[in-house]
Amino acid sequence: MFCRIFRGKYWSCYGDIKMNLSEHFTLAEYTTSETAARNGIDNTPKEILIINNLKRMAAVMEEIRVILGKNKIAVSSGYRCLELNSAIGSKHTSAHVQGLATDFICPGWGTPYDVCRALEPHVEKLGIDQLIYEFRRWVHVGLRVNGPRYQILTINEKGTSVGIVL
Repeated sequence: MFCRIFRGKYWSCYGDIKMNLSEHFTLAEYTTSETAARNGIDNTPKEILIINNLKRMAAVMEEIRVILGKNKIAVSSGYRCLELNSAIGSKHTSAHVQGLATDFICPGWGTPYDVCRALEPHVEKLGIDQLIYEFRRWVHVGLRVNGPRYQILTINEKGTSVGIVL
């Protein structure tokens, strides 16, 4: 059991910070944040529901890893507590707050655009709520508690477009 003391308060987590959420994804990589570190924000999940959501997300990411030829996936953003989510300017409704989103790259497969194109035909099979090609720099995969919408989007400086757009 991993326990953390932060700002004089005792917080408990439901497993070791190094615990695997799945075979290739750890709790540490889903909670590490430079913004949190810079701002003294504790991004440790406090609820078993969040840990369970992270395990569900990691299971989908394992399937994505197989689709992408078992290449290494680098997670840039996973779980975000509300304080961290606000600090980066994201909406409180973000799937990241529930542990149901992953932003990542997979350089061994190709560019984020290439990754999105490879995942596009698998959105329904994987139960993906949102597949987003974001700012030409990363891929966002989100799940949803109440069933997926199967949204495939591009977000860039021009706004939001339906589909994967260069």
